[in-house]
Amino acid sequence: MSPFILWLNRLSSLASTPAVWGIFLTGAVIYLINEWRVRFLALVAQYFFVGILFARIFDTRPELAVLKIVVGWLICGAFLISARMRERTVKEQGRHWHWSANLPFRMLLLSAMTVVAYLASQRYVLPFVSADLSVACFALGVLAILFIGAEENDAVVAGIGVLNLLAALDIFYSSRDPGLLVTGLMVMVTLLIGLAISYLTVAEVAE
Repeated sequence: MSPFILWLNRLSSLASTPAVWGIFLTGAVIYLINEWRVRFLALVAQYFFVGILFARIFDTRPELAVLKIVVGWLICGAFLISARMRERTVKEQGRHWHWSANLPFRMLLLSAMTVVAYLASQRYVLPFVSADLSVACFALGVLAILFIGAEENDAVVAGIGVLNLLAALDIFYSSRDPGLLVTGLMVMVTLLIGLAISYLTVAEVAE
């Protein structure tokens, strides 16, 4: 077993709860900051936190958690290429780094949805899922709603919402059945959706 897998396995047993809130913080960065470089770094960090949670689910086979991280980072790389092509095609004026539109409303909505996700995880206990993983599922679901409902011209934001929703379902079903069939199917679906979103981003600019 490689040192990285051993380190990830130990980290999952200690940092699963901080990883849940790390997912929410990285999601908040993506939601509040309208800059593709910052969003790219936040998405890379988010997939690492998701991988920590999967390392807890696949405690006897942590290499599957590493596979989840690698697939997520591959999708991030595809988004990076699409964002660079979009930047070269569309000549954006003004500052590169800026906050998203309607920032006060977004901050208020994000805070309210954070409370809703936490209370829902306490009120509606998911079967076969531990308490911190339940919070992660609800948090990813809330972030998916926010991203999909965001009024932006960038298809990547809505795509990240779809991927977050898929990650929540992946955590739930993998906790119930941590087998190779479910894992392989979710990996393929996640990768295909990520590549499709990357293609649609480039195709939108080409049109």
